[in-house]
Amino acid sequence: MVLPQGCIEPWSIFDAIAASPGHPEDPVRLYSGLQFGEYRFLGDMAELDHETGGLGPGYRYVTWQVGSALRRIARTDRIGFLPLRFGQIPWLFGPGGALRAEVAVIQCTPPRGGRVSLGPACAIYPSMIEAADLVIAEIHPDLPWSQGTTEVPVERVDAFVDATGPLGTLPRASCDDVDRQIVGHVLGLVPDDAWVQLGVGTIPEAVLLALSERPGINLHSGMYSDPLLEFLDRRPEARVVTGEVSGSIEAYRRATEDPRVSLQPTTVTHHLPYLAGIERFISINSAIEVDLTGQVNGATVGGHPVSGVGGSLDFVEGARYSPGGASIVAMRSLAKTRSRIVRRLPEGNAVSLPNFTVDYVVTEHGVARLTGRDLAERAVALRAIAAPEKRAELAD
Repeated sequence: MVLPQGCIEPWSIFDAIAASPGHPEDPVRLYSGLQFGEYRFLGDMAELDHETGGLGPGYRYVTWQVGSALRRIARTDRIGFLPLRFGQIPWLFGPGGALRAEVAVIQCTPPRGGRVSLGPACAIYPSMIEAADLVIAEIHPDLPWSQGTTEVPVERVDAFVDATGPLGTLPRASCDDVDRQIVGHVLGLVPDDAWVQLGVGTIPEAVLLALSERPGINLHSGMYSDPLLEFLDRRPEARVVTGEVSGSIEAYRRATEDPRVSLQPTTVTHHLPYLAGIERFISINSAIEVDLTGQVNGATVGGHPVSGVGGSLDFVEGARYSPGGASIVAMRSLAKTRSRIVRRLPEGNAVSLPNFTVDYVVTEHGVARLTGRDLAERAVALRAIAAPEKRAELAD
């Protein structure tokens, strides 16, 4: 069974799963990606450390991206972690895939003319719906209608239930002076008339707002949030391609009504041949740490997953093959007092991006160009953008 991700939270279905004993003799596997909500299908999150709490023995939950609410229990065996590039999801869970979705859970609008709409979320859902033997949909009256790839024939849905909770939303991030310094360095690497991919978070949102002042910028990403609205207001000629929108109710409404915003499945948003055909495709992502060879860890702390592979490698590779493209990793130089530029990745921490994939690393202290530089030159460049108090240690 594949569950929704992002801000899509069908409470009626999630609560039914939490209350159900499942099949202890042959546990049902539940799969999903990053969720910004409460993971209500897991039951009482406060009890998940105990054998009798949370998701019962009749289910096994596996995720390809650990949300912040799951980080504590990701250190236990109560949930499973599946290393998976976002762009591979349709091939793994779609028709003929090794983990073909037998049951797909979605949220949709009330029917109209024999069809329903997935609203501001497309991404993985078309391939899940195509593959599934059983499609269960929660009808939410507040979900806005979007056209094209988000429309589903009513007869393709096997069971409908009414919504019992509000639409899921994502609070807006706030940036400080350090984030703004990073944004300034990033903007210097983005050419005019570029197509830009951004992650979700404080720095990407601040970059998106700043890009609204640049001519000719278009957007192509897996997800955008509320700053997209200001971008669209300031750039009437801009075009946006995205898999989903996570943010406020107003962001959902505006994104689905605006003809400049094209909601597309993962087979478009993360597809390497498609990305490589975009001129000046600029990929901007963040990371947990980067070592002095340029290896990037964006998913693991202390050997335990705190995020996931996500779509960063899909976009970084797309930027590598794009004419005039470039990939950028932007992050603060410190995580509290720990340097995020490290001599080598700690044992047990995963390599999210190999050292031959990233063009630039950016912190508030400047830009390190990695492309075309040997290992010794990379180490010098990366030390120069580390926190000043950490540079001597990195040079040892």
